[in-house]
Amino acid sequence: MILTGQTIQNQKLCRDHFRLSLRMNRFESAGPGQFVHLCPAENIEGVIDYRTPLLRRAYSIAALRRQDTSVELDVIYRVVGSATRWMQSLTYGNPISVLGPQGNRFPIEPSKPIAWLVSGGVGLPPMLWLAEALAKAGKNVVAFCGAQSADLLPLTIRGDEPPSTDAGRATLSATEFAQSGVPVIVSTDDGSLGFHGHICAAMTAFHKASLPSSDDLVVYTCGPERMMRFVAEFCAIQKIECFVCMERNMACGTGLCQSCVVPVRDPEDAEGWRYQLCCTDGPIFEAAEVVWR
Repeated sequence: MILTGQTIQNQKLCRDHFRLSLRMNRFESAGPGQFVHLCPAENIEGVIDYRTPLLRRAYSIAALRRQDTSVELDVIYRVVGSATRWMQSLTYGNPISVLGPQGNRFPIEPSKPIAWLVSGGVGLPPMLWLAEALAKAGKNVVAFCGAQSADLLPLTIRGDEPPSTDAGRATLSATEFAQSGVPVIVSTDDGSLGFHGHICAAMTAFHKASLPSSDDLVVYTCGPERMMRFVAEFCAIQKIECFVCMERNMACGTGLCQSCVVPVRDPEDAEGWRYQLCCTDGPIFEAAEVVWR
């Protein structure tokens, strides 16, 4: 469904990241993991400004709030190119064309009381909504949030409870997660905030410290593919169920262009694998099914 959203806020979160909040009259039922495909509303309505991007960009839904007569939706983006520079320029009341919700959702496992959310960089947004949903489902949730440095972490850090430098201890230090009662472990590559090191090292250290039963734990991850591959392989060794939120460039977001392929295992195929589409078959995949390259 293509809708026109109105910008209600475009908040700077850190050095390069912004949270864009949109209001629409309606929005179909959606869940954590799904995404929207955005572009200038003028492109759809026939008035083309060649200073703005013509192709849509995919962004995970970071939050969804249903009001009596409207729906508010948040996405978080990092300013890296022409599309995100255009998004950065949006102010209150500016229109934006919204295609969505697209893709599938993170499954919430009834039999798994513990959930870990592992994100790096711009992989954080879908984890915010997922944390809220898991907390409402009564799960014991811990979020692992990695960034290159403190000024590239798109979270609000509480002054009264900073992130621990000990990866074995999660704290309610990030306001966005603390609102759902979810503690976090923050890591930065340069050691400027929280644990000094990569988020995968932080997750490994926390696992060693807590030793949860593999039967009780499910891991969800989104971020750089190298990071997700480590998480997926770690979970495979530990026999932990894991789901990955894959990212691909999407020209259409509906499966027509066939450009956002993800290789997955298929024992019935002669080569043992085949392609699926990130936009329609995903973006959520079982980690064990992905063929990492």
